[in-house]
Amino acid sequence: MARIDKKLEQIDLQHQIMELLRNDNGVTSHFDYHVNLVSENETVLLNLLTFNPRHEDYMLFHTTKGNSSIDCLKKMIAFIKTQLPQQQLYSYTIIWKKWNEQSEHISYFRAADEQTAIEKFLHEKNPEDYRYSVTQNPIS
Repeated sequence: MARIDKKLEQIDLQHQIMELLRNDNGVTSHFDYHVNLVSENETVLLNLLTFNPRHEDYMLFHTTKGNSSIDCLKKMIAFIKTQLPQQQLYSYTIIWKKWNEQSEHISYFRAADEQTAIEKFLHEKNPEDYRYSVTQNPIS
């Protein structure tokens, strides 16, 4: 496949993900790629971040590993479309605010446990900058 075709495929896959998440809950999607140069397989790690303009902060949606950005994006789409609904994930509500803010915000996470929900919320952030509480939502 020509280089331009791979770039178009990457852009198309990113667009599909962006549309899935925007249509689901109105967030924007951002793709944070990391390359592990010492690994021979799954050298690319993709953190899919979401940004909500209401509270002007980002959260980790999901992480995938693959052999290329395209591989990671395909795995992410599969997770969003098929694996996410089928996994035994719980729904968590995190009520939070930054220490220097007056108003609280509410964010929702799907995670296997409370600690994973907190890790998604605090991804690459200083935990001391936030005050938060976590509640597991009832299973319907």
